[in-house]
Amino acid sequence: MSKQLTLGILAHVDAGKTTLSEAMLYTSGTIRKLGRVDNGDSFFDNYEVEKNRGITVFSKQARLNWNDSQITILDTPGHDDFSAEMERALDVIDYALLVVSGVDGPQSHTETVWRLLRTRKIPTFVFINKMDLAIADRHEQISRIKGRLGEGFVDFSVGNNDEDFIDGVTFYSPELAEDFLENLKLSEEGIRRAIRECQIFPCLFGSALHQDGVDKLLDAISTYTCGFDELRVGTSSDEKMGALVYKIARDQRDERISFIRVMQGMLHLKDNVAVRTESGELRHEKINQIRIYSGQKYTMVDSASPGDICAITGVGSSRAGRGIGALAEAETRNGIIEPYLSYRIIPEECVEQNKFVADMRVLEEEDPKLHISVEQGLRGVNIRLMGEVQQEILETQIMNRFGYRVRFEAGNIIYKETVIEAVEGIGHFEPLKHYAEVHLIIRPGERGSGIVTDSIIQEDVLSRNWQNLILSHLDERVFRGVQIGAPLTDVRITLAAGKANEKHTEGGDFRQATYRAVRNGLLRGNCRILEPWFSFEIKLPSANIGMAMTDIRNASGSFDEPIIDGDMSTLKGKAPAVSLIDYQRKLTSYTGGRGHINCMLIGYDFCHNESEVIEESKYEQDKDETETGDSIFCYHGAGRTVKWDEVQDYMHLPFVLEEEKSSSLNEDSARDETMAAGRKLAGDAELLAIFEKTYGKISKGTLVKHKTKPKESEYRAMEKQKRSLHRLERIGKPDTHFVIDGYNLINADEHMKELSKADIGAARDHLINILANYRGYLGCKMTIVFDAYRVPYSFGRKYKVSDTEVVYTKENETADAYIAELTKEIGKRESITVVSSDALVQEMSLGHGALRISSREFLIDIETALQEIREFIDENS
Repeated sequence: MSKQLTLGILAHVDAGKTTLSEAMLYTSGTIRKLGRVDNGDSFFDNYEVEKNRGITVFSKQARLNWNDSQITILDTPGHDDFSAEMERALDVIDYALLVVSGVDGPQSHTETVWRLLRTRKIPTFVFINKMDLAIADRHEQISRIKGRLGEGFVDFSVGNNDEDFIDGVTFYSPELAEDFLENLKLSEEGIRRAIRECQIFPCLFGSALHQDGVDKLLDAISTYTCGFDELRVGTSSDEKMGALVYKIARDQRDERISFIRVMQGMLHLKDNVAVRTESGELRHEKINQIRIYSGQKYTMVDSASPGDICAITGVGSSRAGRGIGALAEAETRNGIIEPYLSYRIIPEECVEQNKFVADMRVLEEEDPKLHISVEQGLRGVNIRLMGEVQQEILETQIMNRFGYRVRFEAGNIIYKETVIEAVEGIGHFEPLKHYAEVHLIIRPGERGSGIVTDSIIQEDVLSRNWQNLILSHLDERVFRGVQIGAPLTDVRITLAAGKANEKHTEGGDFRQATYRAVRNGLLRGNCRILEPWFSFEIKLPSANIGMAMTDIRNASGSFDEPIIDGDMSTLKGKAPAVSLIDYQRKLTSYTGGRGHINCMLIGYDFCHNESEVIEESKYEQDKDETETGDSIFCYHGAGRTVKWDEVQDYMHLPFVLEEEKSSSLNEDSARDETMAAGRKLAGDAELLAIFEKTYGKISKGTLVKHKTKPKESEYRAMEKQKRSLHRLERIGKPDTHFVIDGYNLINADEHMKELSKADIGAARDHLINILANYRGYLGCKMTIVFDAYRVPYSFGRKYKVSDTEVVYTKENETADAYIAELTKEIGKRESITVVSSDALVQEMSLGHGALRISSREFLIDIETALQEIREFIDENS
């Protein structure tokens, strides 16, 4: 019996992904003629818009046989604007084949794809294409991939007995290393397991256009993969049928097709399968046809087995990303990629509004990320897109399929809102003969987490049925924030208290109470606006690097040190998406066409110009008719509306959040005292006391010796201290004022950099404590400056830690700008040394008469000083 698996082929645009798919089909004998993307006759890109553009817009599938393997390949879109289509295909593949151009190397979209693959833990093969045009050799190609995507990549183009191959696979897989030491050879089963567990990622090389290396790629896939049955142990054809829908499309006769993968059980023609509708209703619909597609052609079959990719007709309520049959109740995967631009699309005058909306709903079925919405009294619809290319493709689609033209109004950034501190929301719904009260605690969540819900109520307080109903109401709609009415995200909503009445409570009562509780909490809490952010890579002439750096800073972005390679430079960093959407045009202009920018959406973060966005939105929270934080209480036999800010005076249940804070007060106080004691022990006052007790007072870097003759050990410590002070004088004296670029210093240290990824606040505190000790040791002045936009929930402030001044800049004010103003202000009367590896900061500092030192050099001095402090304390304890 042949092995069955589904392979998703993914790549950055122009990496040669579709050409490789075509070459695999040709090499395996599935097709007899090779087409070409640039000629518009490729086997996969058969839609008119794809032929005209030369890019893949819709995912397609085909089957091939190689050795003992039956492989279904899914060719997915490679352009950023169609990433959502690609992401949906990931739910149904067993392995991924990532195609990388040997000429260009990994690009920004390659990183996006890699992030999605690693999130889903999909085992991945890599094919480095266009090696006939590449300058870099195989070793350098893999080094480039590792530098951009991480570790685990191994050259599989050499034999299994090759020393480099053995070193590579055993380095990343401890089990393979142990197996090799015992048997002095590597087993194919062991390599398959290491690939399946994503320990290693096989890399192969060739040229898809010339069919070079394609046979070796197919050999590796056939040899080192597991079949569907092995990957999903326990899956049986005896189980009740369950399938995942990954795409909705229409055929040439405009018949609706659901593309699915059968995950369990057998699917038969004329089966009635369970389908969950958009409204949440569960219904049963009959399968009219089962089709096995290969490109645009298909064959009809009577049944499909577990692992099969097929298309079905007759099911009109299916939705992409959802399950059918036994998986109809399965949790829907929303995906990571979300459109960040909102457009209003308006049809020609001759097209009726109702027909236009119906046509747009058809397109929304095929791409749920379009999020079609209609505003009362306005012609056209609102739609969400990823960029200009998707807009142009959509315009062509509408013309070809529906026969009329449309126009797009200017696109706007899609903002979101979140909370920055825990708040309790109250919802009470008690008109005559109805009753429900709900208390929800809304807390900040992780970036990209969306809305996560849970409950802490005991079932003897509120029955599980009511609790599940409330949680379902939290999941069934999009809640709007109170700043600009943007969708709420990145919060954890906990059902903390609730009350029902045995006689009067109905299901709809809890819906009303839940909705009101969410809005009440947002009105009572502290909401902030989030905006989409890009990571970017700008390649441009070195002579223009200053212009790019200035533009990024003015856009409230940040970047690493430029990488200079001859007359060309590369600048990497991140910035708000709104600042970079049209930046390519400006870049082309001032570089004479030699500059290019690659951007990748990395998610949402705090808005860099929040006050401007709020002012422009003109949103009035109290006049939003779709949202209310008010509650209804029973008063003299009738329902009475109580405003949101007065509900706490009428509620029947006590606050839960205040009780939590009170119960944890003693524990927090004890923890604070312990931390304070630790900080005091590590602080400069304690260290100075130790020195003064042994040697006398330290004044301006000179030791005042003890009156009695010191012991030999004390003498060595004194000499070490003298040498230390002498070394530190090369950087600064006790009267030096160090001004430190805080985040630059964090990113220069690997430990603090890793810590900042998990908890930026902890990284800042760690740095502040270290610098406070260092300042106390040297006896100098010190100011640490942090960018405001990277400090959650801060609007700019100053405070001191052991006489070390810590500054969080004002909103929209970078650390660079603050440091420049500070050095300009005090540089004439104090000796200033600026610590930063930022070239622009260093240049500005020199211009104001300050000395400068790189972050890495300063970290070396800090470590040396801290080591001397530790040694001294150990010797004198």
